[in-house]
Amino acid sequence: MKDKSINLLLLEDNPGDARLIRELLADTGDRFNLQCVDLLSKGLKCLVSQNIDAVLLDLGLPDSQGLNTIESVRATKASIPIIVLTGLDDESVAIEAVRRGAQDYLIKGSITGSMLSRVIRYAIERKNYEEELKRSLEKFTRALNGTVKAMAMAVEIRDPYTAGHQKRTADLARAIAQEMNLAPERVEGIQLACMIHDIGKISIPAEILSKPSLLSNLELSLIKIHPQVGYDILKEIDFPWPIAKTVLQHHERIDGSGYPAGLKNDAILLEAKVLAVADVVEAIASHRPYRPAFGTKEAIDEITRKQGVLYDPTVVKSCLKLFQDKEYSFG
Repeated sequence: MKDKSINLLLLEDNPGDARLIRELLADTGDRFNLQCVDLLSKGLKCLVSQNIDAVLLDLGLPDSQGLNTIESVRATKASIPIIVLTGLDDESVAIEAVRRGAQDYLIKGSITGSMLSRVIRYAIERKNYEEELKRSLEKFTRALNGTVKAMAMAVEIRDPYTAGHQKRTADLARAIAQEMNLAPERVEGIQLACMIHDIGKISIPAEILSKPSLLSNLELSLIKIHPQVGYDILKEIDFPWPIAKTVLQHHERIDGSGYPAGLKNDAILLEAKVLAVADVVEAIASHRPYRPAFGTKEAIDEITRKQGVLYDPTVVKSCLKLFQDKEYSFG
């Protein structure tokens, strides 16, 4: 970066301060191209139309006062490094400025040219690193999603009668989690867990999975091991979400009547509670080898009757809102 010319945008309405900053940068001997504007509106236009590497920002512009100025710049170009240059020496404001996206907070009159040069270069390097990290994470997420989809397909090949069950369950669980206002990262983890929640069924004989009549007690006991098998398959994978435990607990019920461990209430992950409701609704509403589809109304009646007994009331409330108020339907 030392040999590359750096294009800086200074948002400063005080001509004296603007001249001082220009002189400080000129004295460093570094290759800075400084453009100065005195209004936020002008600066935002520059960000859109020009190749700017970093923004030097005063928080007291005629058309924008305070920390909201930072958010306005980030809304226009989220990836741009922002360095606040202000006369306000206030630690709480400095902390809030960084929280809102500024890379640094410098006090006018207390900085040297070499200090400002180092801060600018570090801010750009840090932002470049963050962008590269973001790209790597997106690439990892795409690969992870592909792996999860492949695992889901393996289950559906073994159990063609429930083909699409995991996908429909995942779609509903995602909608429920969003209705509950869970964090986007948590919603993503719930969806991925749902995509493979029946992976343990690959250990069950195909003739049981596709049996066109009610299962015997022995066959039911074999079916009930699939959450544990799924957990054993997934537990060594270092997911950034509790996917293995969510799969393990998706047949637990809040009154302790579920399996495999008979967990109750808060001993069950919220992710598993969301999956449990979505799983039951999809299963009741859809066709199975041993019975026709009961339909969405019967599924809704089931979770309504048993909320607070088998199913978490908050999860059920969000699910009911989707179907009754927002006309959710399985694709």
